[in-house]
Amino acid sequence: MPQPGFNQRKLIIVFLLLILPVPFKDVAIRGQVPERSEDTYRWNNREPDARFKSDILVVVAHSDDETVIAGYCARAADQKLRVGIVWVIDAGQSMNGGLNRVGPEQSASLAAVRQIEGERSAAVLGITNTWNLGGSDTASQNPLESLEGNDHGQMLGRMVRLVRLTRPEVIITWLPEFVTGENHSDHQASGVLATEAFDMAGDPTAFPEQVSPATDPGHYMNRTEGLRPWQPQKLYYFANPTHFDFFTGKGPEYNVTDISPTRGVRYAELAGRAVAEHKTQFGSADKADWVRDPVRFILGRSLVGDAAADDVAAGVVPGGIPFQRPPGYIAPKHAQPVMELGDPWHFYRLFWQAHGLDSLFGLVPYEISLTRGAYLSIPLVIDNPLDTPIDVNLSVRAPEGWKVLPVAPAHVAAHEPRYCLRVQAASPAEVRSEWQQFTVTAESRGKTIGTVPLRVQLAQDSFPQ
Repeated sequence: MPQPGFNQRKLIIVFLLLILPVPFKDVAIRGQVPERSEDTYRWNNREPDARFKSDILVVVAHSDDETVIAGYCARAADQKLRVGIVWVIDAGQSMNGGLNRVGPEQSASLAAVRQIEGERSAAVLGITNTWNLGGSDTASQNPLESLEGNDHGQMLGRMVRLVRLTRPEVIITWLPEFVTGENHSDHQASGVLATEAFDMAGDPTAFPEQVSPATDPGHYMNRTEGLRPWQPQKLYYFANPTHFDFFTGKGPEYNVTDISPTRGVRYAELAGRAVAEHKTQFGSADKADWVRDPVRFILGRSLVGDAAADDVAAGVVPGGIPFQRPPGYIAPKHAQPVMELGDPWHFYRLFWQAHGLDSLFGLVPYEISLTRGAYLSIPLVIDNPLDTPIDVNLSVRAPEGWKVLPVAPAHVAAHEPRYCLRVQAASPAEVRSEWQQFTVTAESRGKTIGTVPLRVQLAQDSFPQ
C-alpha cells in the first residue's frame, strides 16, 4: 500500500526527469560516444579557414606603425595580395595613450579610441584582418626591456599562433637593430618577435599544443588547437631612422607617386588617408611627411632564393614550402680576452647569427639618439677565456663639451665569459647637428683587447636609453 506522500514524491521525480535531460543532452562529456555515425575527429583534416589567409603579414608594435609602409600596403592590395596586420601593443590595454590632438579622452579611454583608429586606418588600405598580441608600451630604446616587460615567451607563443593561423608567404616587420630616430624599444621588439616566429612557426616541436589535433572537434572544451605548422618564405624589414643610406641595395624600394590603377590616386594620397584616421595621434595627415617618401625595405631572409631588390612577392611558392631550420646560436670562442659593446647591441649580434640575418651585420655603425642634456651610457662586456685573471683599463675619447665620469679599472676573473661595465658621460645642453663620436679602448697586460666606436645624435627629444 502506498505510503502517505508517495504520489507527491512520484510527481516530483517525473517532473525532474522531464526537465533535467534537456541541458545534459546538449553538454558533451569527454569520452562520451557521439550520437551520430560521423567520427568528428576527422574534422581535423579539414582545410584551414581561408578567411584569415594572408599573403603578407605586417607585424608592428603600435596601431599607427603600419602607416610608415602604408603606400606599399595600398599597392599590395592592387596586386590582389591579402595583407594582415599584427599589433604587438594593445592600445586598449595601455595606460600610455600620449597626446590627444582632437578630443578630451585620455589615458585608457584614449587608448581605446586609438585601437579603433587603427582598424579604420587599416580599412582605408583594404586590410580587414587585424590582430593584437595584448602587450603594453615601454618607454625605452632597449628592446630587451620591452620583451621582458611583456613576457617574451608568452608573446612569442601568440605570435607563432598567428603566423600559423594566417599562413603568410611574406612577413614585413620593424628592423631589429639600434638606429637613430624614434628607435622605440617596442618597434625593435616586434621585429624580434616576428623574426623568431618566422623561424619557429614551421617547427612542429615549437608550441606543439597549437598544431596538435583537437581531441573532440565536435565537442566543446578542446585544449589543443588543430593548427598546422607553417613556414613563411620571405622576411623584410623597414624603419623610420634619421638617415636612409643603409637601405641602398638591401631591398626593394617603392615610389609612392605612382597612381593606383584601381582607385585613381597616388599611393601617397592613400597613405595620407590612412594616416588621417589617426586623428588623436596626428591631428591631420599634413604632419605625416613620411607618406610622401619612398617605401624602403631590407630583405632580412629569403628561403626561395630571389635577389634583394626583387619585388616583395617575387619567387614565393604557392601552397607553402617545407620547414627550414635557422642556423641557431653558436657560442663564440675567443683565444684571448676581448672587450665589445654590450647590450642591446651585443644581443643583436648574437640574434642575427642565430637567425641567419647576415645582411644586418655591418648595416649601420654603432649609433644612438640622445636627448640633449641627458646622460649617455656605453655598456661594455669583457670575455676572459684565460686561466688567469686580468686587469683591464679603459680610455675614452669624447667630443668637446661632454663630461665623462671616471671609470675604475676592472679585475676580471679567469674563464669569465661576461664581465659587464660601462662608460657614462653627461651630454651638452644644446642640440648639435653633427655626429658626436665616442671611442672606448680597453687595454690589459700592455695590449689592446678591444676598441668600441659609438656615434651619438643629440636631439631635442628621444626615448630614454
